[in-house]
Amino acid sequence: MESTTKLAIADPNTLLREGVKRLLDDAKDFLVLGEATNDVETMDLVEQAKPDVLLLDHDIPKLKAIPILLAIKEQNLPTKVLILNLLPDQSQILNCARAGARGYVLKSTPSATLAEAITEVSRGRIWVDRNAGCADAFALLAQRAKTSNEIGEEINPLDVLSRRELEVLNLVARGVKNDEIAKKLSIAVPTVKNHLTHVFGKLNIENRTQGALLLMQARSRTGQDFFAHLARTA
Repeated sequence: MESTTKLAIADPNTLLREGVKRLLDDAKDFLVLGEATNDVETMDLVEQAKPDVLLLDHDIPKLKAIPILLAIKEQNLPTKVLILNLLPDQSQILNCARAGARGYVLKSTPSATLAEAITEVSRGRIWVDRNAGCADAFALLAQRAKTSNEIGEEINPLDVLSRRELEVLNLVARGVKNDEIAKKLSIAVPTVKNHLTHVFGKLNIENRTQGALLLMQARSRTGQDFFAHLARTA
């Protein structure tokens, strides 16, 4: 029993809780300590049982997942949190990572994948469902959250980009074409395209217009300019 991962399940859906519990009860490596249906029950369960991993529904009543994540982090509780969500929403995924979640899986994920996610998170690793999108961004922000005391801050999408990717995105937002970007940065046009592919993937966007809009929104929300981000990532 020493290697058994102790779990708690927090979800308002009885059928989901029972299904997950049956799945995990059948596996010798997991032990379900308790269940919760709302935020108050969840915190009571985590504080009293101190499970290794909490399976937490993103939309848990009444306050949803973020306040629970922040409370666990503020109280320095040992429980690692694996978020369960119905749909792959970029802002939800990244905000959960920043608030302290160690993993993120969709409720449609196969049972074997859920078991793998729980095992990885219990071992202190970051795990995110590749079908959820923003996997690389989630991993980066979750890793930062593990070593940071900052809590409650709004996600800045630019945080997931490298210095070069920020440079490319900044030029794109100014309306600069790929060949001109290549000349300005002294790189090849295919390299510019590769950077843009990475930018689109990390930010979960589809085109240059969305990238430019996201950059402007980030500047407006944070009060930071592009060059401040370059200095941070240097």
